Amino acid sequence: MSMSEQAPQTAPKAIAKDTMMLDREKYIAFLKDSLKGKESMVADSVFKNIKSLKGKSVDQVLSIMNNWGHALGVTCKFCHEVNNWASEKSRNHLRTREMIVMNDRLNRDLLSQMKGFRQPVTMGCISCHNEMKEPPHDGPRPQGPRQRPEGGPKPPEGAKN
Repeated sequence: MSMSEQAPQTAPKAIAKDTMMLDREKYIAFLKDSLKGKESMVADSVFKNIKSLKGKSVDQVLSIMNNWGHALGVTCKFCHEVNNWASEKSRNHLRTREMIVMNDRLNRDLLSQMKGFRQPVTMGCISCHNEMKEPPHDGPRPQGPRQRPEGGPKPPEGAKN
């Protein structure tokens, strides 16, 4: 084969991580259609049980919910009964509210104080969850020095391990 001849190129396959996107979009479209004309209204005047997103518009709440669904790789049914959106039977309502408080405090009280980074430094659900219901973690790290792997370099004489 000469340099001018090119081997046929095959297009790389697109990898769709967010497998729930189409399902969420279906529900978001349904809600937007049923709330036509109310998009800019304050969500707590339209929806029941709005606690964490008070003062946001209907459009903002739907967008935020869609973003959270993407961040956790879930559909609306993960937290909501789609025939009774106000229901709080799912334990994920309380979890979500607690995570909102944690995230807000993290951004406001910790990350905003980090002087070594260009501000604003912020985190959101996707920072830890990365499109998974449960973020990958194995619990808190033990305090104290880490154990050295077998066969690794030995610390100098007199050094604390």
